[in-house]
Amino acid sequence: MTPRLALRHLAAAAVAFLFAAGAFAGVLPDERADVMWKTYEGGGITVQGPSILVRKNFADTVSVSAGFLVDQVTGASIDMIVVHASPLREERKKKTLSVDYLYGKTTYTAGVQNSVENDYDSSTVNVAIKQDMFGDMTSVTLGASRGWDIVTRIEAATHRRDPNFRARVDRKSWSLSLSQVLSRNLVGGFDYEAITEQGYLQNPYRDYRFLATLNPASYNTAAEIYPGTRTSNALTSRLKYYLPWHGAVTGKYRYFLDTWGIRAHTAEVAYSQPFLKEALIGDVNYRLYRQNSASFYSDLFQAQNQQNFMGRDRELASQTSDSVGVALSYDFLRSRHWRIKKAAASLHFDYIMYRYNNFRDATLGLPLGTLPAGTEPLYHFNATVIQALLSVWF
Repeated sequence: MTPRLALRHLAAAAVAFLFAAGAFAGVLPDERADVMWKTYEGGGITVQGPSILVRKNFADTVSVSAGFLVDQVTGASIDMIVVHASPLREERKKKTLSVDYLYGKTTYTAGVQNSVENDYDSSTVNVAIKQDMFGDMTSVTLGASRGWDIVTRIEAATHRRDPNFRARVDRKSWSLSLSQVLSRNLVGGFDYEAITEQGYLQNPYRDYRFLATLNPASYNTAAEIYPGTRTSNALTSRLKYYLPWHGAVTGKYRYFLDTWGIRAHTAEVAYSQPFLKEALIGDVNYRLYRQNSASFYSDLFQAQNQQNFMGRDRELASQTSDSVGVALSYDFLRSRHWRIKKAAASLHFDYIMYRYNNFRDATLGLPLGTLPAGTEPLYHFNATVIQALLSVWF
């Protein structure tokens, strides 16, 4: 897994973990503070670091949240080792600020975030409006965001940013979310998101492989060439059913497509069960992911400049992944103590199995000629994600 994909995976898991409970209709989120430590290991990459999020309400109409996280990345991604054998070591720091304003049954949200890495800077602003209706049985949310990224490159000799390389990525996204109480025990939802990206969308360090002219069993490399635009759409449907014995079953399905020819399917099922008068909650989940390859992807091209766009990023390859997860959450303080209303600790573990259908482990052919180009074994690896969370309500 590439470092940026690992970071995205951690970020998505952290958001789901921190806000699994959600807020009730027409009510501001609870005042709370969350401190998390997360670790990802897999594919030669390790990502770990702390994050903190604090939310404070004012006058029952305004809620302000601020967050900060640090991700330390070490290792070397396999699709980079072929050309750049040096290990990776970088750090990402991300700051977020968000304000919610509640007026009747309508919640207005505005937020900003800034992320700084060794070779990548990102700034994003977002707005959303949420409307509760029909006796709080239905909730509709519209959102939009705009992002500005700066891509740079670290020089191998100086370990500093290359002053001669600087590129931009502009991002826009729109989202629509619908939540509906379908019955006393059943809640459903639908989410849609569209994202457009424009600018330098490839990795400045990654090369593609192509067959060598003089020795067809070997290969040469050249810098990847990506399209300058990308538009993606994602549709998600979800159902949650509350069981008579206080357990709950959740099902989700997500369909993704983009202008690079990628189609992806994600299905997830989860079960939650409280114990000890609901002081202890256990969760188990299973997630299935399937994706075809991008139209300009190939593990091994026949020639240099074979087509207009050429890439070997394994994020664009045909692939499957299965993940299983377990989580435990314990409310160790359930009554007011000093200024604290409640406190809970949670631990979440995910085991992910990645399998690639047309991306080969070229490192097994090094030094060149050990294996004929294109006959190396298909790549696969397993990864673990561990998240420990402490939450305090006040």
